[in-house]
Amino acid sequence: MEPYIRTAHYHETDQMGVIHHSNYLKWLEEARIYFLDECGLSYKKMEENGIISPVYEISLQYKYPVKFDETVKIYLELTKYTGVRFEFEYRIINPEGKVSVLAKSTHCLIKDNKVISVKKELPELHEKFMKFIEEYEKNNS
Repeated sequence: MEPYIRTAHYHETDQMGVIHHSNYLKWLEEARIYFLDECGLSYKKMEENGIISPVYEISLQYKYPVKFDETVKIYLELTKYTGVRFEFEYRIINPEGKVSVLAKSTHCLIKDNKVISVKKELPELHEKFMKFIEEYEKNNS
């Protein structure tokens, strides 16, 4: 899948002239929405059907700063999937090709305040997730 492309805005910088660390979380969310859209599943449509995907766990490692007006590429891979929980790994790459941020996030799907099975509620997403996991395992074995 193609990376999510994001240009750093001035209002996202801190007093040191680099992107404030809190903004990377927003960028990861944008990349996840992009990923689902590329899978043919609109997050907006999921929400309209009463399904949300909260963050269960998240971690970030800051490696190299991103500055105002730099365009970064955010690579996202689905690395784990149990049928209920799924985990993404991210690499934010700056224009020089340096890794700026490494991150992981774990999610589930909730409907009516209950965790749901992706396979049962969204079989088309389940099939796509399975393909991504197969590809990830093939490339990392």
